[in-house]
Amino acid sequence: MNLTRAFSFVFDDPDWWKLILVIGLLQFIPIIGQIALIGCLLQTARAVAQGNSQPLPRLNQLGTVLSEGIYGLLIAIVYYLPILAIVCILSCILVAIIVASGNNDPQPGILFGLLLCLSLILIPLILITQLLLIIGNSRYVQTGSVEAALQLGEVFTLLRRNPAEWLVLWLLSIVCNFVGGLGSIIFVVGSLFTTVYAALVFGHLLGQTVHQVSSSPSQQ
Repeated sequence: MNLTRAFSFVFDDPDWWKLILVIGLLQFIPIIGQIALIGCLLQTARAVAQGNSQPLPRLNQLGTVLSEGIYGLLIAIVYYLPILAIVCILSCILVAIIVASGNNDPQPGILFGLLLCLSLILIPLILITQLLLIIGNSRYVQTGSVEAALQLGEVFTLLRRNPAEWLVLWLLSIVCNFVGGLGSIIFVVGSLFTTVYAALVFGHLLGQTVHQVSSSPSQQ
């Protein structure tokens, strides 16, 4: 995996600042901004996986970017549904305890225990879901099919065949999230633009991994 290339390719395009500016400003629009961000990530990944020497999305392809982002968001929602279900169930239990206590304050020990259980369940589940979602996205990048991205059997097969590659990519996603938040250190609004840059970097890394895994002997 070429980390240097992933972090520098954005600046090879003379119009890179226009893309980052437009997608960054779109982050002020709820949902639309996130869709555009996901679309940029996926479109970059597909271009890299296909060997495109200039994988940065074009502003005149904004419609395609948004379309990709919608599919990417749907994939993410499906992957996170079990987590949402667990949160809803535990929240209902918490509300029931508060209601049952009437005018009395619920015992702190019970509330602490519920919160501890929630953390012990959710943190590992979120980490595992992040990894599976990355692999699911790789399936979408490779096939263009939402159905393929949601085939957990194939996702686990890819993980078993190339565990090191996917774990490294998962760790790099954490690094990219950190990079995306650096803009807030300088100025809060700056994080909107560093977030776009981080998404493009991770898209390049995802595309590299898809290309590497699909061409490895274990995939033949």
